[in-house]
Amino acid sequence: MFYGEKLQQLRELEGLSRKDLSEKLNVSEQTVGQYENNQITPRLDILYKINDLFQVDTEYLMTPSFLKERVISESNVAYRAKDKNSRKKTKLELMYITFADFFISYFGSFVKLEQDNFDKLKKASDMQKCKVKDTSTRISKIAIFTRRFIRLNNNRDLMFSLESLGINILEKNLGREIDAYSGYTRSGKPYIVLGTIRKSAVRRNFDLAHELGHLLLHDDQDMTILNEKEMRELDKQADTFASQFLLPEKELRDDFQNISKPSNPDSYIELKKKYFTSIVALEYQAYKIKLLSTQQNRYFWAQMTKKGYRSNEPLDDVIPPIKPGKVKAVLEFLLDKNIINVYDLTDTFHIKLDFLIRLFDLKSNFFDKYLKDSSNDLNKLSNIIDFNLVRKNLKLKNDLA
Repeated sequence: MFYGEKLQQLRELEGLSRKDLSEKLNVSEQTVGQYENNQITPRLDILYKINDLFQVDTEYLMTPSFLKERVISESNVAYRAKDKNSRKKTKLELMYITFADFFISYFGSFVKLEQDNFDKLKKASDMQKCKVKDTSTRISKIAIFTRRFIRLNNNRDLMFSLESLGINILEKNLGREIDAYSGYTRSGKPYIVLGTIRKSAVRRNFDLAHELGHLLLHDDQDMTILNEKEMRELDKQADTFASQFLLPEKELRDDFQNISKPSNPDSYIELKKKYFTSIVALEYQAYKIKLLSTQQNRYFWAQMTKKGYRSNEPLDDVIPPIKPGKVKAVLEFLLDKNIINVYDLTDTFHIKLDFLIRLFDLKSNFFDKYLKDSSNDLNKLSNIIDFNLVRKNLKLKNDLA
């Protein structure tokens, strides 16, 4: 029996409209609708096209869906204000999170993944929201507390620290209109999704901090009912959080004493190395805490334009971006320890390995070494493996990188 809902799920996962899919399959848009509504079953040649397009086996479409419902609501997804016009893509992104969350949960059935620490942080930040009425003071206190809570001494470790905290961080092609987004599943699991369009490492780090701000500050907001002005205000708050979080005021003031010309963008290059933050973010925070005058700020931006730094700052092409690593580390751990094998993945879910490669943005040869050694009669370990073992392996790889 053909299950049209699974074709619809795959289509939405790939961000395709019915018209897009009809063009790829060389059928009418109406025909795609009939497939998805179980009115007709695709011909065998069409099924083969679907298999190749979505990297699944024919059996995938002939078995009931393993996805019960979308695990995340549109109201819980925070986009940037400039991405507000991209809201029509939201439902498609909900399907991406739903697929990713399913497989992360499956991997988590073998490995004890942490979220308790994030829950503790969230409760502490909620207490600050209740205690402090002034918005600016509240954001500053939450940012400072969060940095201390996760013991972030070096901003280069932010990705690893947030993943270890219990935040699921993924990356995918979001197009040029969307930098990143974040949200909670219905069960309360936090997600941050980063775009893969080329962006400097330091700007991506700011994206992470910005989305962390949304998770901690705006979880009680219904994002679907906000107008553009309200969304811009939330973005401004998330930017303020990110600045305070990445650039602690006391430390920045101390370092600023060594800058002779704060209006010269080149004076910030060493600070950029230290804080793993853009020159723009550094100057913005310095100006906000009154380390620069209005005249110096204007001269700074004139120099940024003159030097061409608005589009490409010094070191942007030198500092390598840091990629999410928890899902990859967990999957490697499970495969290395023979807790699961590649055939468990392909046979159980009727997918091809390229499906997971695309879903989690893995390297194209990620599974190659496991294809040689896998067998179907491996004994599974009965005990849950503690994620601390995986985390140590991930930390070692990040340090070596």
